[in-house]
Amino acid sequence: MKSTICISEDRPICEPALRLLLLSLDLHNPEKIISLFYPVASDEFLQWVRRFSQVRVQTERLRIGFEWDVKPQAMMLLLEQGFDEVIWIDSDIIVTREISTVFSDLRSDCIAATEDALGDDRNDENALRTRLWGLPVGRVLPFSLNSGVVRITKHHYRLLERWWELLQTDDYRAVQKREWGQRPVHMKGDQDVLTALLCSSEFFDLPLFILQRGKHILQFNGVYGYTIAERTRNLFGDGPVFIHSFAGKPWLHQWELGSLREYIKNVYLDVSPYTLEARSFKTQIGANSGWVEPHYRLSRVLRLLGLGRRELSGLPVAALMDMVRVAKGKRSAMRTGRAAIATLASEDRDQS
Repeated sequence: MKSTICISEDRPICEPALRLLLLSLDLHNPEKIISLFYPVASDEFLQWVRRFSQVRVQTERLRIGFEWDVKPQAMMLLLEQGFDEVIWIDSDIIVTREISTVFSDLRSDCIAATEDALGDDRNDENALRTRLWGLPVGRVLPFSLNSGVVRITKHHYRLLERWWELLQTDDYRAVQKREWGQRPVHMKGDQDVLTALLCSSEFFDLPLFILQRGKHILQFNGVYGYTIAERTRNLFGDGPVFIHSFAGKPWLHQWELGSLREYIKNVYLDVSPYTLEARSFKTQIGANSGWVEPHYRLSRVLRLLGLGRRELSGLPVAALMDMVRVAKGKRSAMRTGRAAIATLASEDRDQS
């Protein structure tokens, strides 16, 4: 199949992450065509990116730019350009080895997405997102999907159309103006809409391959982002192909000392797998690469004790946060369940 990696970014402040992704892809996947949508690219960036012969920069904006909600539109455009397979990768991801180890054996009609990170909104019990969108249920997943990495082919064009349609609805656009914590679970972001569609009766028969958290991808979303179980698996087995830093942006972080809680979060970000992996590209990123170095004495000590390895650095903090997460999860599950039941009950009353 004629295949391409699709990347989109429209925030200059996230360019360090974009450069890291391109550098890691060039190191591990030098022959793979990369289609990059970056409408705000500076002349300096365009000069820098010329070193990568496989990168095709598209500086024109997509038809309608809705930040991260451009995914289905960008992938449809590439399918229309003649590609048979498109692999979307978020710009805040670093690739650690050849991505074909994940996708090469998939059937052409199989869509791939990733398991979501640990968190309060991870649960999709009884196809919650599908039902909240008012769609008939076709299958149930144990958790919501994450769209940080998505693989599609020409077989999925209709799915992309429906995904794009729902992302343009007035209700969804209005919800996106709210703070993250104030959005209903089925409209938090584009991945919740994708989860709803794939669990609906319209698309339940599409084969689905899920990249496992900890095995194929590290979903670093703060203090709960890299568990003891995941570290142990990576230490004694194969490491992940993707490292996703979607709830911690070290290249943007202010590193200010505040409360003890903030200090622990900062230290953990300082020894995160993403930050540690980024060190090997420090001299190639260009400007603004000092953030890869430790900011606190504790961070430096943890890196030394962990021998600089992502599985070992930060291990004490991970053990502490695992215990906190388990205790918090029990309380959160009860609250989430009650809220979902109340929402569905209200909709049932409105329909009756």
